[in-house]
Amino acid sequence: MAPRRNLCVLAALWALAGVACAHRDWRRALEQDTTAAYHQFLREHPGDDHAPEARARIDLVRLRARPTLEGFHAFSQKFGDTGLVDELRPHVESLFFDQARRIGTPEAYESFLADFPGGALAARATGNADFLRNHGFGGDLAQLADFAARHPESDFAAEAVRSADSLRQRTQQAFGRTRLVVDVDPTTPGADRLRRVFEERAVERFRAAGRVLVPAADSNAKGFDSVLRIAHREGTSRADLKQGAMTQSGLLAETEVSLQRSGDDTPIWQDSFTYLAPLSSRKADESILFQTEAAGAYWTRFFVPVATWQTRGALRNERELAEPPVAVDAADGRAVALFGDGSFQLLDIADPTSPAILAEYRRARDLARFEGVALIGDRVAVFGSDGLELVAVDGSGARRERVWPREKIGSLTAVVPMRTGLALAGNRGLSWIPNDASDARVLVPKGVLGLERAGDHLLFTDGATLYAATPAQLAAGRVASELRFGSGFDLRGMRVNGSRAIAIGARGVVVVDVADPNHLSARSRLEASQIGEVRDALAVSGQVFLLGDRGLQVVDRAGERVAESLDVSARQHLAVGGRHLVLIGGRTLEVVDTTPFVASMPAAPRGAGKY
Repeated sequence: MAPRRNLCVLAALWALAGVACAHRDWRRALEQDTTAAYHQFLREHPGDDHAPEARARIDLVRLRARPTLEGFHAFSQKFGDTGLVDELRPHVESLFFDQARRIGTPEAYESFLADFPGGALAARATGNADFLRNHGFGGDLAQLADFAARHPESDFAAEAVRSADSLRQRTQQAFGRTRLVVDVDPTTPGADRLRRVFEERAVERFRAAGRVLVPAADSNAKGFDSVLRIAHREGTSRADLKQGAMTQSGLLAETEVSLQRSGDDTPIWQDSFTYLAPLSSRKADESILFQTEAAGAYWTRFFVPVATWQTRGALRNERELAEPPVAVDAADGRAVALFGDGSFQLLDIADPTSPAILAEYRRARDLARFEGVALIGDRVAVFGSDGLELVAVDGSGARRERVWPREKIGSLTAVVPMRTGLALAGNRGLSWIPNDASDARVLVPKGVLGLERAGDHLLFTDGATLYAATPAQLAAGRVASELRFGSGFDLRGMRVNGSRAIAIGARGVVVVDVADPNHLSARSRLEASQIGEVRDALAVSGQVFLLGDRGLQVVDRAGERVAESLDVSARQHLAVGGRHLVLIGGRTLEVVDTTPFVASMPAAPRGAGKY
């Protein structure tokens, strides 16, 4: 019996030693916490009680290194009762929060909160969802202030406070009377005449805007809190090589214009205008600005800015992009900048003072060209000369989802998402792609220059007439209403926001009431002589903003005159996201807070320009 008892004791000791060894190896695997360590443990102890957890932790480590939404949900479903999901959450929370930011909808943040209800980013996500669900509170300052107080962690909180500060700045620092100082170099031929012309143009400009401008020579020129300065000189310019191009010699006229509030170091507006004339144009008693027909181009460009406060308070930090953008679109908290080859950057502008890249899409290099972009929920439509591409933005970034080449749909000028499909405008006319189909059907078989949406109606133009119709009406060969501009207006584009459409033509812009698409009506018209060349325009809360060679101009509520000027760098295209305008031009992306303008912008009083 003794030998058998000894064998049992030895077996028990061996078993205890094996258990101790397994426990030691398990602790080592947990300390290393790598797939290699857990695999080694399983090879050495395949039947140990910790083997199931080792297999689960292999999945955890892999998912922690390369987290995906699908993988996290699958892991949660498989190991939800083991405590491993809670261990995984802190490692993947920030990535899933970034995914919600890329999609930028309240539903995306609510989905995040369902997965991370008590996480470190829960308060931030709750605030973002609240802001987006309420559409930015319509720019209501009281509600914005309340929102910032309730959700200080939100990405939108800092800008909510900033908007309130901008409106206070406009209210507290507003000015009504501006002093005019015209300084023409006395060596300029005909200096006195030129000085009078500058003065007359400036005073008339302010009078048209309903503002008071008093020449410095006026005996009543007292009590001013802003000054408009016009400085002009003329002289000989020698031929020179600048930036790889040879400039011609001649007579150069240079005019600098600035508008500045008294006591401010930074001008509200500052710009210069130049004109180069042949040396043969020199006359002893007359400025070159009055001598040649070509000088008319100078006077077309020359203008005087108007403002009632330091409008730079509405500008946010400029962002220099890697290459020149060709198009832009925006939504609350997000903007997308398109480059000519179809690549784009999706930016977070919840705090527009520090925009961050949410996703980048890089197309393979080829000869394809694209000129338009549209944010459609969690997708980005890229379109232009070479058709249409739909790019999904999700947890993995940006990936091409569907393609309609030019051979199928032609070259496009606009893509408009509707509830039941996509409307396309281009050289083949106006086409329609239903949500449940992939082929486009032509509804209007003639070239369409501009396409926008007003509720359930599409607004489109052929260059002479503005039409309104639902997709069903177009399919039946009908339109709801039309508004004729005539070929002389040379309608080139159209933008819609809310109940206002802005028709952009060579001769100016027309503001159209589209509150009832069945009865389109022109509300006001601004001539090119008043507003310069307008490249893009939008209405925000009924307030019209014009972008062009004169920067960003704000039209008064009556739609009759420019009431404010903003000296912006980006002057090519603009988009609206909530209460913010996103501008592009050159390599620059710039954001403007419209809140100080839309919160209170009465029509300029008639006759207010008298002094």
